[in-house]
Amino acid sequence: MATEGKESAIVENRSLKAEQNLRCASDKFFALSLDMLFVVGLDGYIKQLNPMSEKTLGFTTKEFLSLPLLEFVHPQDREFTLAQFEKLENITETVSFENRCRCKDGSYKWLLWNATLSQEEQLIYLVARDITASKQEKQALQETEERYRLLVESVKDYAIYMLDPQGHVISWNPGAERLKRYRAEEIIGKHFSCFYLSEDIKQGKPEQELRVAQAEGRYEDEGWRVRKDGSRFLANAVVTALRGKDGQLRGFAKVTRDITERKLAQEALQQANDELEKRVEERTAELTQANALLRQEIDVRKRTEVALRQSKAHLKEQAKQLEEALHELHSTQAQLIQKEKMSSLGQLVAGIAHEINNPVSFIYCNLDYANRYVQDLLHLLRLYQQNFPQSTPEIVEAESAIDLDFLVADITKLLSSMKRGAKRIHEIVLSLRNFARHDEAEMKFVNIHEGIDSTLSLLQNRLKATEGCPPIQVIQAYGDLPLVECYPGLLNQVFMNLFANAIDALEELERSKVDTLSPSHPTIIIRTEVVGQRVRISVADNGPGMTEEVRRRLYDPFFTTKSVGQGIGLGLSICYQIVVEKHRGQLNCISQPGKGAEFVIEIPVFARSTQPTSFQSKTEVSSQQQLALN
Repeated sequence: MATEGKESAIVENRSLKAEQNLRCASDKFFALSLDMLFVVGLDGYIKQLNPMSEKTLGFTTKEFLSLPLLEFVHPQDREFTLAQFEKLENITETVSFENRCRCKDGSYKWLLWNATLSQEEQLIYLVARDITASKQEKQALQETEERYRLLVESVKDYAIYMLDPQGHVISWNPGAERLKRYRAEEIIGKHFSCFYLSEDIKQGKPEQELRVAQAEGRYEDEGWRVRKDGSRFLANAVVTALRGKDGQLRGFAKVTRDITERKLAQEALQQANDELEKRVEERTAELTQANALLRQEIDVRKRTEVALRQSKAHLKEQAKQLEEALHELHSTQAQLIQKEKMSSLGQLVAGIAHEINNPVSFIYCNLDYANRYVQDLLHLLRLYQQNFPQSTPEIVEAESAIDLDFLVADITKLLSSMKRGAKRIHEIVLSLRNFARHDEAEMKFVNIHEGIDSTLSLLQNRLKATEGCPPIQVIQAYGDLPLVECYPGLLNQVFMNLFANAIDALEELERSKVDTLSPSHPTIIIRTEVVGQRVRISVADNGPGMTEEVRRRLYDPFFTTKSVGQGIGLGLSICYQIVVEKHRGQLNCISQPGKGAEFVIEIPVFARSTQPTSFQSKTEVSSQQQLALN
């Protein structure tokens, strides 16, 4: 019996020691936990907590134990949290819920709770995890998705919709509804091949587009599409494959634009051009036939020269007049063709400038917002780095892979560079529109300096340094000019010809490398001033100049000193007609070999219809100009 009692005591000691070791290990795990651990009594007060609770919320153990747990819960979440605790009385399973808890600094953090009730101990065991970061990321993602949704829904001129990997429609914007006339509830879930012609469907064109987009990332096509009511329209469509971070195909984004009117306009322009060429060919044939008849007549008269000696002088004079008339016809024909081409080119340039201006304005206006969003994200990133300096290995590896410090420093420069580029495109588009002035067929009051600046802007690329030629300096010595009544589009052609000729002369001089004539710096000087009732515009260069013989023939049609293929000799002839005939002005050239050349334009400030009389005051003249502008 004594032996049995001794053995029983040994077993009890061992059990007690094991229980103590287990409790000690439990306390160590309690202290090592990365989550917050609480033991709460049924009276709502905290009985025990681990160090992570102090670290997460900032309160000391004494402060935690002095108040009920609900006092640390956000006032709006207390009723919900209390309801979760009440569930523990009726179930034996763990209850999970989320709420906001107050920190020592007054801020709130989102916590994910797991709670269970021990009936024997009359205690509630709780584990809480800080999920504030994931909550903020989720909210930011929702806000980004909402902005994207609003952006897509605000686009009315483009059909923008999404497809699943099999080609079924899963989203539909108002632009798509306006263009294809399907409501969202009618089309979502259907295969996008319903927009194609039946012959395209038989040939498998829709599936081929998805295959190409999936393989190459993008597919663009123009072709006929079908609306809900069966009507057809010519569309430009771009399909883009959408892939997740894991590289798996998630679907496709498709953007469709109606280009029917643009295509019809292009076809009409091409038809007009073909008709013009046909008329030119017919007229050329007529002139050729007339020329042949004229030559026959000359031959006949030569054969009868002996018999008609008395009329020889008369016949020579007549032949001379006919040749001059023929030459004038050739000149007129070439000028008409040139003017028609310049008119078509002006319309085309103005159209292109208008088309480019809208997307460039969209990009330029949104760059400020993009910069602001990027700065906000970088600020958020800095807050994360300050508040969570101990990053995980995965984050450290990702920062190293993308070179985060360089990315943060360079992204602002990148956005600034994009903004400067967009601004430059906007300036070029404005210069194209000012230069073309295709809608200004009538005389009007304009600022001459704006036309000169627009033309120079279009020639900026030729003014830069090239191989074998330094940059060309342009000096704009502008005077105080009033608004001038003129044909602005035609006057811009004159400026373009004069500036281009000056640049050609300077480049040719640098290529020839004649030291005795070569200027130290290629320069073009543009001066403007008022001379009485006229304005004078002077374009001078320090190029090689020209001989007196060349200067006298400058305005002759088809006369040129350039090599074959670089000019047909009509530029200055047309400039002369525009200045002298259209504007009742003067176009003179001052030049000597080795001393450059200067072209001087003088045109009246007022056309004949609005030229002021002697009794009109300057105030009345200014009012006329302002009225013409308005």
